[in-house]
Amino acid sequence: MKTTKLFLPVLFTLSLFLCSCDAVPTVNDPDLMSLQNMESNFSMNASEVSISTNTITSADSIGLLLMREEEKMARDVYSYFFDKYKLRIFNNIAKSEQVHTNAVLYLLKKFNITDPAYTEVGKFQDADLQSLYTKFSSEASTINMALSTGAYIEEYDIADLQKLIAETNNADIKRVYSNLLRGSVNHLRAFTGVLSARKVVYKPTILSQEIY
Repeated sequence: MKTTKLFLPVLFTLSLFLCSCDAVPTVNDPDLMSLQNMESNFSMNASEVSISTNTITSADSIGLLLMREEEKMARDVYSYFFDKYKLRIFNNIAKSEQVHTNAVLYLLKKFNITDPAYTEVGKFQDADLQSLYTKFSSEASTINMALSTGAYIEEYDIADLQKLIAETNNADIKRVYSNLLRGSVNHLRAFTGVLSARKVVYKPTILSQEIY
């Protein structure tokens, strides 16, 4: 999950897990009102994934390995925040991040790349991601800090995905990354929307103000 280093039962069909990726149920909880209408329509069908594109570059492989753990890191942090603060936005987006990391896993399997992700929550092969998880989970001592951390993580995701999309020529990878990017944009809007409802103004620290 670092822009300087190039981040970073069985699924029934690819379309099923991508279509459900960022759907957030409508609820009456005031803290979640900003999540309404944040659904991302992931309309990719399984047939859209090319069967013939089975070779990728070493840079593509590195990007997939890092994104697999990066999306897991986001899931693990949000799950931790939900357990600590019981704010449902964290549970909803953690579920979405699970689908994100599953989408990357699909590509790893497609290209016969060994999955780097541990099943254990909060454990990562990438040392930088391990440090980030420890930092995020230990420093967010209030709900507002946790929400701001969520927005910060999504900024990282957006920056990394934009970079990876620009650098790959593989249609399958580009398509999945583009879907994940739309999900991250929705997550950022959701976190900042809840912060705004709590009278907190979030200022981007990774994305430019224009992009934000």
